[in-house]
Amino acid sequence: MKKLLLLSANPKDTTQLRVDEEMREIREGLRRSKQRENFVIETAQAVRYRDIRRAILDHEPNIVHFSGHGSEQNGLIFELVFKPLVELL
Repeated sequence: MKKLLLLSANPKDTTQLRVDEEMREIREGLRRSKQRENFVIETAQAVRYRDIRRAILDHEPNIVHFSGHGSEQNGLIFELVFKPLVELL
């Protein structure tokens, strides 16, 4: 059995993305697959940078998919507790 971890982040001070629709499309696509019994889907939403490590340790996924913002120079963008956002390499 393969475990798929779907992570999403859509910080308040960024353009709003439809990450819920993307996650739904992934779930529906997998549900229609002939191999659907071979996969389990776990999710973590509104992730902060420290949540990613915790989610990976908690769920031990084979596949990780991230939906959210990023920039070419600075990588993925996550929301922080005390600051509006942080860019992480």
